[in-house]
Amino acid sequence: MLPPFEAMLFDFDGTLAVLNLDFAAMRQRLLALSVAQGITPQEVHGLDILEMLDYATALLHQRHPEQAARFVHDARQLLQDMEVEAAHRGGLLPGVPELLEVLQRENIGVGIVTRNCDAAVRVTFPHIDIYCQAFIPRDRVTQVKPHPAHLQAALDCLGTTPARAIMVGDGAMDIQAGKALGMFSVGVLSGSSTTARLLAQGADLVLASVADLVQYLPGRQITAS
Repeated sequence: MLPPFEAMLFDFDGTLAVLNLDFAAMRQRLLALSVAQGITPQEVHGLDILEMLDYATALLHQRHPEQAARFVHDARQLLQDMEVEAAHRGGLLPGVPELLEVLQRENIGVGIVTRNCDAAVRVTFPHIDIYCQAFIPRDRVTQVKPHPAHLQAALDCLGTTPARAIMVGDGAMDIQAGKALGMFSVGVLSGSSTTARLLAQGADLVLASVADLVQYLPGRQITAS
């Protein structure tokens, strides 16, 4: 069972939409762009894509401030172009429109909190504003998941608190961010994480997909057909 709640926050890729981003290719192209500015691979080793972008930018501000602005522009454009291209080959996962319609009918607030960019999400989900009252892509915040401020921005838009909302996501960062705010957090297996990894991060519930949430909503049961 879920605790009482008035809003749900969702990750996007791998949770509501098909996860088809080639993170390895994105990282390699961003690395190549960074190396071209004099940053060594060792300096950004072990960092994820957005961490690499931030760290490389900070290094350039120290060493070659005149190059930093152009690097940030080019790097952001590179990532956005790859994300939008992937979005054109993607789509929402099965059962997602039906779940969002149920939440809408039940007057449950919906927030989408994603490290993806605004443009790519809107390609995959052009009707997002109909079903989602708080859409917070990385473009709109300075601190992204796993930092809890990303989720807090969505909660503020929805006018609710962590205690009255549920976080749903397919990745460790989603669960980490949710638990940092003390939120009931649901992991889903439609992305790249395993049950064990999601539970290790503190997931309170793990489901095969977000579509399975319907049976946990107040007053709702689904039966096999």
